[in-house]
Amino acid sequence: ARFGLYDDYLYVVDMNRMHVFDVSVANSPEEGQSFNAGWNVETMFISGDKMFLGTQNGMIIYDLATPFAPAYISTFWHVTTCDPVVVQDTLAYVTLRGGNNCGSNVNELDVLSINDIENPTLLKRYQMEEPYGLGIDGDVLFVCDEGLKVYDASDPLAISSNMIAHYEQINAYDVIPINGV
Repeated sequence: ARFGLYDDYLYVVDMNRMHVFDVSVANSPEEGQSFNAGWNVETMFISGDKMFLGTQNGMIIYDLATPFAPAYISTFWHVTTCDPVVVQDTLAYVTLRGGNNCGSNVNELDVLSINDIENPTLLKRYQMEEPYGLGIDGDVLFVCDEGLKVYDASDPLAISSNMIAHYEQINAYDVIPINGV
């Protein structure tokens, strides 16, 4: 997704710009500022008062403490690939997909520590075949890779050893799990 809600604000990103809307009056949204949010933004994930943008060359983090004016915090850079991101507590999960117009031939799942939000660090890298979207719900991680793969992510350092299911017959490109559904 390239949009998200936080408090009374709707955030929308296109390939490079973020647009902020005040939606406190539902039938009369007001467009606020727009600004350069990064390069080739593909996904947005909001967790608490932080926004995580998956771009073709990294994960960018913004602070939403002042919702009408998102503030840049940090970036985790990686090779140029297609790049969705999801967050659970102090971990960010990023899939990198290469072999296409996004560049490189890297296909992997990266698990990042965001304990220090100003300095995200790589904890573990898992090889994938051709990952697209991903989602997380509690300790259950869903990755669209050769169908849909479902993992127990309670131990982020042993995800590949803890596959719950693999639905190969599904052509999955995105997944949005929420509260057990």
